[in-house]
Amino acid sequence: QSYIVAAQDAFTECHAYMCELNTSSFLYEQLKILSRDSSREVLDTETNRNVTQLKRDMESNGIHLPDEQRKLVMELNIEKERIAALFLQKEGKQNPYGTLRALLRTRNKLSKLLEFESFAQQQLRGTILDSQEKVWHFLCAVGHKYRHKAIEEIEYLRSFQGLVKASEDFTDEARARLTQIQHQEINALGLDQYFSVANCWRGIEILCDKVFGLKLQEVKMQPFEQFHEDVRKYAVVHDTDGFLGTIVVDLFARSSKACQAGHMTIQLGCKPHVDVMKMIGVDAPSRQFPMVALTCNAGSTSSKSLLPNGSTCWDTTLMQMNEITTTFHEFGHALHSIFGQTSVQNLSGTRSSIDFVETFSQLFEHFLSSPEFVQLFAKNSSDEVIPREKVIQYADIRSRLRALDIMDQVVMSGVDQALHGPEPIRTYFPKPDSLKGDLVKSVLGNYDDYGQGILGFAELMVKIAKPLSPVVPTVRGVLKSLSFEHMSSYPANYYGYLYSAVFAKRIWDKFFVQHPMNRHEGDRLRQEVMRFGGACDPKETLKAYLGENIDDLETWI
Repeated sequence: QSYIVAAQDAFTECHAYMCELNTSSFLYEQLKILSRDSSREVLDTETNRNVTQLKRDMESNGIHLPDEQRKLVMELNIEKERIAALFLQKEGKQNPYGTLRALLRTRNKLSKLLEFESFAQQQLRGTILDSQEKVWHFLCAVGHKYRHKAIEEIEYLRSFQGLVKASEDFTDEARARLTQIQHQEINALGLDQYFSVANCWRGIEILCDKVFGLKLQEVKMQPFEQFHEDVRKYAVVHDTDGFLGTIVVDLFARSSKACQAGHMTIQLGCKPHVDVMKMIGVDAPSRQFPMVALTCNAGSTSSKSLLPNGSTCWDTTLMQMNEITTTFHEFGHALHSIFGQTSVQNLSGTRSSIDFVETFSQLFEHFLSSPEFVQLFAKNSSDEVIPREKVIQYADIRSRLRALDIMDQVVMSGVDQALHGPEPIRTYFPKPDSLKGDLVKSVLGNYDDYGQGILGFAELMVKIAKPLSPVVPTVRGVLKSLSFEHMSSYPANYYGYLYSAVFAKRIWDKFFVQHPMNRHEGDRLRQEVMRFGGACDPKETLKAYLGENIDDLETWI
């Protein structure tokens, strides 16, 4: 508890300092000067991106507005963060729909005050797609492409006699019931016996070594760092470039942890201004190395055994496949933070748009579909290697409902865009039988038209979702599927997971599927993409790396 309190105090102090910097008229005037064409011509790419981002951050705090409006912007920013934090607290969980409604209204007020059409327009600045128009075109193109396949998958689910009558609409509630069959098939494979926590971590170590030339060397933690017996610390060492950074690993579930897995940055890689720091009496190193934390929830659904020192045993605690996938996903983020060392911390690692940074986390998930890779580390307690057929079967089961899974992402992304878009609320969907991917717009009215209750909010969500998928939405179904965490943390950016998945799959199919342990391609991915962090133009970087026209990416997914 003392660590939690100290962390909260440190965050509060740093946040207050950042708010003070963001209201500095002097700093803003310097950024305006650096934003001029004459200045941009003599600055390098990284510095120009940093200037753009810092100026955008300050304007999000109303620095460019009159005093009274700026004060209101600050109040709304504080209120926005307060409401968003409620989703992790008991108060917010008791009435999540009311909390979300309040959050949406506050965000809408804030964006209008900052002279944006909507909160989505504000949030999409700096992303690859950068506008709601482009996001909707992407979502509708993907939905149009996969609709027919999704209908075929619905018929496959209907084939389970007695579970859904063929004459009925196929609803999201029916889909949720029937996809339990998929989970049962996966459980019947008995995969968890091959995936202890130790084996999962061994797989990550093998991937790091074979693909990127990295060693994860465990380092003894200092007494002040050891906030729990299960936490370990690893130095990330490259075979030619040496020490790159540190990863703190906290893999086991416990009541005091936040429920979701995640990757968190403690400090990012950058080059401190040594001379400036000396002027204020601080001796700074010429290079600050990144330190990140990887947290997961292994053992939340299985028994855990303790070692004499009180820590959980890595060798006997088993993980389910979704936990393995999540761990690899979050480690992809951690490695991006380790590789993406820039001159300034503001652009380091994953400090870029979500439709770019989720590429590498989802790429790491693809390695688990490779029998050649999985057989390098997945063994049971008798030291028997997982059969190749089981890995293939697992991948096959996962792919059977892939189109429906994609349509789910389209629906959730569409709901996210509509709720954070302008009023009157509008949604878009592919024009039926259009070969060109033409869009149809549907205007759904204002928030006030749907009242203050849960059912009114659900009715709005049903109207948004209905034209986007062949699965018929219901009030109960849409309320169960709503992701409050993503609505809170990634507003108007949920599409980024699906968009990044396109790049991740293309990278996997083009460079790794035939040879997963491809060191040459691993080095190329690091040097040509990941090392830039957020200091590059993500679209141009991916275009150069893939050597393809990425504007046609809906054909790849």
